[in-house]
Amino acid sequence: LQLFARKCLPTSSFEPMAKKLLALLLLKAVRAQDCSGEGTTWGPGIGPPPDGCGPPTGGPTDGGPTDGGTSSGCNNPSCSSPPCAAPLLGDVGCSTVAGTESYNHEMVQKGDSIPTDAHIFGPFEAGFGEQQKGIIESWGCSDASVVYDSEGGKDLNIAEASVAKACSIQLPRIVGETYYGIVGPCGGHTGDYHFHRGFGCLYQESGSHSTKVGVVAGYNLYGKWEDYANNQLPLLDACGAHFGPTPESSSNVYHYHVQDQAPFTVGCYGPSASNGLVSVAECRALYPKCDNDGGAGTAIETHAGTVTYDKFCPCWDGAGSNMGTNIVELPALSTSAISYTAGSGSSSASTTSTSTAATGPTTTTTWTAISSASTARMSKLFSLTAAVFTLLVR
Repeated sequence: LQLFARKCLPTSSFEPMAKKLLALLLLKAVRAQDCSGEGTTWGPGIGPPPDGCGPPTGGPTDGGPTDGGTSSGCNNPSCSSPPCAAPLLGDVGCSTVAGTESYNHEMVQKGDSIPTDAHIFGPFEAGFGEQQKGIIESWGCSDASVVYDSEGGKDLNIAEASVAKACSIQLPRIVGETYYGIVGPCGGHTGDYHFHRGFGCLYQESGSHSTKVGVVAGYNLYGKWEDYANNQLPLLDACGAHFGPTPESSSNVYHYHVQDQAPFTVGCYGPSASNGLVSVAECRALYPKCDNDGGAGTAIETHAGTVTYDKFCPCWDGAGSNMGTNIVELPALSTSAISYTAGSGSSSASTTSTSTAATGPTTTTTWTAISSASTARMSKLFSLTAAVFTLLVR
């Protein structure tokens, strides 16, 4: 189809016609969408529905507010009597500024705009299966089935480390202008873009307190710095927030910060019932899935070793563990300080390898002049079209 279109269509009509064909195929796919997974793969407390399946039905689960987020836009949850559990999958908040992607990543291209009011999801991935086979293989995994996991419940850092180990690859990594990882360099992914972590394209690492990047359940979310110029990171409670001044307020107000480590944005919705910081124990008490296996946890293999992990528990302690045994309280709960010097703590940010190696040979043609950028877009467009067509034929 791609070869026929390039040879038989004028260059000016090639991309528009391809996009129209893809739109028609996607429309047919949406109309034929299987919505039988409600309550299992999507719904309240689980995640947003597939395109064409309508909003989730039912009420709040896991002790938290109603899930936000469908493919049509971001819905910010509310918490009228904090602390509250945040949705384990789906919207936990919404972005308030736009950004520009710096590398190619799956459906997002370098230079693409990430719009304001994008979904902010919690730390967890929803699992991998046959539906993600092509994406997993695109990361460099020769046998996608080795990472299939219908349960999900790993935060993005652990999930990437687990995939990297199982597939004998490195994630995340950069090759040329392409970023390989579960999420892109700005911390999100998919056509209906949603963030999990990072947010680096939404604020500048400069000045003092980081600027606002989103709102979660009525409270502002800021970039990761308390004071960039003085190398100060915020001391946060189990929900991912603290009391302090912000660019919008000279007085101390409760607000969230982006974090390099899970939960990345919010572990829960604070403040505490007494209008204070939320402890690890208070956070864990909000989630029935925390320590619901008697403290056994799940052993997860990574390049760095075996990690014992509590799936779908978004409450991490001062030692970086989300297990319910030997809890180390967060430093923010025992000091009046609101920040610490970056590099002085025990946690360390994940690293990304960079390579300038080419991703493959360059193919030239003599029958038309198509730029390399256009070729990449068309290849991606037709790959997606072929995938949809195959799905429809099945």
